[in-house]
Amino acid sequence: LFQKMDQRIYIKFCVKNKIKCADAFRMLTVAYGEATLDRSNVYRWYKMFSEGREDVNDEERAGRRMESTNLKNLHSY
Repeated sequence: LFQKMDQRIYIKFCVKNKIKCADAFRMLTVAYGEATLDRSNVYRWYKMFSEGREDVNDEERAGRRMESTNLKNLHSY
């Protein structure tokens, strides 16, 4: 989880410093190896930061939350 957040912060840094997305992805790959965000996600985050996004956190998604599902399962026993 923290590696994803670190990578998003780095992508944001690259946008603010006008470092090309391809170069940012290449540097992330060197730094994080197999734990690097996939290329499409790096480009997606780069685009969002380029368009003015500041927050590095995920947006909340619609649907059931894991906690409610787990509580439901606990009460069924």
